[in-house]
Amino acid sequence: MSIADLVDRFKKLGRPGLTRDYLKKLTVYHRIHGSIGLIEALKTVKEIVDEFGLETRMIKVPADSERGFMESPLSWDAKNGFLEFKRGSTLLAKYDYNDHPTLIAAHSPRGEGCGTLKLCVTLDKCEGESVLVEAPAYIAYKELDADLLVLYDNKRYPEAVPYTGLFLRSNEVKKKPAVFNIPASTATKLISQIQKGVEIEVCWSSSADYVERPHYMLLAHRGNSQGVLYISHICHPKPGGHDNASGSVANILVAHILSQIREISHIHAWVPEYTGTIFLREHLPAEPIGVINLDMVGSKQWVTDSTLNIVIPPLFIDQKISAYTFLASKTILDEASSFGGFKLPRYRYSLSPYSAGSDHDVTIGWGLDSVMLNEWPSKYYHTDMDEIDTISPTSLTNIAIITSLAGVLTHKLYKEETVLEAFNNYLKSWYAIEALKNGVDVSILSKILEKRLSPCSINRLITPLTLKILYKKFGREMYMKIRELRGAYSFFTLYAPLAYINNIQDPITIFQAENLLAWSVEERKFIEEVWGKIREEVLK
Repeated sequence: MSIADLVDRFKKLGRPGLTRDYLKKLTVYHRIHGSIGLIEALKTVKEIVDEFGLETRMIKVPADSERGFMESPLSWDAKNGFLEFKRGSTLLAKYDYNDHPTLIAAHSPRGEGCGTLKLCVTLDKCEGESVLVEAPAYIAYKELDADLLVLYDNKRYPEAVPYTGLFLRSNEVKKKPAVFNIPASTATKLISQIQKGVEIEVCWSSSADYVERPHYMLLAHRGNSQGVLYISHICHPKPGGHDNASGSVANILVAHILSQIREISHIHAWVPEYTGTIFLREHLPAEPIGVINLDMVGSKQWVTDSTLNIVIPPLFIDQKISAYTFLASKTILDEASSFGGFKLPRYRYSLSPYSAGSDHDVTIGWGLDSVMLNEWPSKYYHTDMDEIDTISPTSLTNIAIITSLAGVLTHKLYKEETVLEAFNNYLKSWYAIEALKNGVDVSILSKILEKRLSPCSINRLITPLTLKILYKKFGREMYMKIRELRGAYSFFTLYAPLAYINNIQDPITIFQAENLLAWSVEERKFIEEVWGKIREEVLK
């Protein structure tokens, strides 16, 4: 069957109206790690996928546990809550949890009270029982002795309530502080008042409980032989349209399409991000021949300002599924016509060097040929305004068709030698042009591309590292530098550890070239210093 025949068949199976219905079903749930809402969302997906004739299983994931360098939090349910600010008898702002599901930070202790709001410019000089501060939620929770933390984030959409989480283990639970989030625009107004000497009263109530209950993930598959694994994290707060009801629905659509291709084995997983995936491997019916991670896809790009990124694994690892995914993307998305009739992209998309931040990190570490489809940036990312209105059912259906096509081509190794040669030549040309544009030297990559490691033969990393473990090991100052320096998170959490255990020499220089990074001398020195500490104190 030709690519054109497959595309024609898949397009007949893709139904944007059904896509819209699935999005509506998932976004009614508050899908925080370890919450009852996440379990109900998984049950909903199972009911849908059961109709496709696939074998499905709800799999328990241990809560309050760890594997490798990653931890799973306690289970936690929020019921209701509010946060209000007054100047005298004048109400300045009020937020209700039922209207803003991101109001209460995930895994925050319950609490209630009233007090005078104090502004903290930094965590080092932060006093008061009720404080307003811009800081990572977990660090603020660990380091501040307060009854209430009100957090804001200037990097999120200013009118939206941001999403933050503590993701606590049982030994980290305290009776206080209760942790809330407010829009940056509201924080700006409050800060202006406080700096003028105006006393702001804040009152709050948070009804939330830690519960003894396992987490869950959903596995669906046809057959017990090898196939491509399609994975999407189903967690995140309500509504979580782009992040990641979109990827979860795309996965459902792929399951539906491929259920009609009887000779193809395929595996699907809907997981709590990272914390479910690290426990997935022992439950798979067979070793996957490749992995496609679907995380934030199919948006109205004119609304979200997103571009579809085809995120490839580190270049020192050989890859096939990236080539087939790129071919599938061009086949489906190049549907606009030039003046001369040549097919051009109608939807923004591009190859992207490896970057961390989703479940492909785990599967790459396992030695599985993995690619991620991900849209970035996303205007309403991690806020309560991440509504399904930001998703295009037609675009999301196209993503499912791309994914299905990429999976089938990978399974059949369609024109393998020709496809891989063409893709690798394109990759070299892409880097050559990007190097000229960015003024960086990528000559070292030629040697890397000529001698790559086979995914199935690499030394495996049980899990990626996390910023949380680096904070616990090295403290806040180093944590914040890693968080702010472009590329550092991806380098330290997976790229460098995986390169290290596979004897890749000079991973810093290779990573810099691969990600087109022009680190300063000081930044490079910082990377070298931290990497030395990680090798000696974490990977020992």
